[in-house]
Amino acid sequence: STQSKHQDTVVSSTSSPLLFTFAAMSPSLGGAWHRLYTSDSDGLSFNRLQNALLGYSGPTLLVIREAGSQGIFGAFTSTAWKESKNFYGNSDCFLYCIQPRVQVMRPRGVGTNYMYCNSESRSRGYDGQSHGIGFGGTTETTRLFISESFDGCMAASADLTFEAGALLPLRADGSNPSKYFDLESLEVWGVGGDAVVAEALGDRHKQREIVAASIRKARKVDKAAFLDDFKSGLIESKAFSHRNEMRGRGDCRIDDEDQKKYVYEK
Repeated sequence: STQSKHQDTVVSSTSSPLLFTFAAMSPSLGGAWHRLYTSDSDGLSFNRLQNALLGYSGPTLLVIREAGSQGIFGAFTSTAWKESKNFYGNSDCFLYCIQPRVQVMRPRGVGTNYMYCNSESRSRGYDGQSHGIGFGGTTETTRLFISESFDGCMAASADLTFEAGALLPLRADGSNPSKYFDLESLEVWGVGGDAVVAEALGDRHKQREIVAASIRKARKVDKAAFLDDFKSGLIESKAFSHRNEMRGRGDCRIDDEDQKKYVYEK
């Protein structure tokens, strides 16, 4: 069954034939689903996407619809998401396409570049790597890649980690399509059944509370440091140190009765 407060887009109902096809791909996809993010309701926002993923400890399914020929494809992973400049994860993951044809591309047992999540803010853009989320390939050219800007998304047909196969619909002549695609919609589902989803949502809530507490603590520390500096006269001395500098200038004198007033000699 699916659990969501939003109108479904790709998975249209609990009786959708796509659910049966998904369930055949992995036991984790046979239980209850809980939608964590949808671009239709949450907007194409990488911050909101990361906020939905980070801290969630359960398996997740990404469902992508591309704008060109309405192909549906994506990826499954049992590994919790984290932000990193490196690939991580384990072999309990796969790539898939489900419309207009069904194919599952599982790990080959050779490469280990399973999954990737790297925002520009992590390195302020100085790492020279792709910024977004993805599966397979390299940190420069990820096989299935959703960019942070949602432009220039990529779905290549081969890499060292996963089995070969086109994620995007084939051309009319049967040849492989371009590896780039325009994103129409993106959904992320928490999967694995009611108990797994509930535990994972609880872990995400705890993680968010830890982050919020850290932010509050940092603000209190900053405020306390400001008050300490103010009481010690450090801030005042910094704020008015320019007066002493101005006193040393031959073309300027300070009115001591009104110290906000500077008189420049002409």
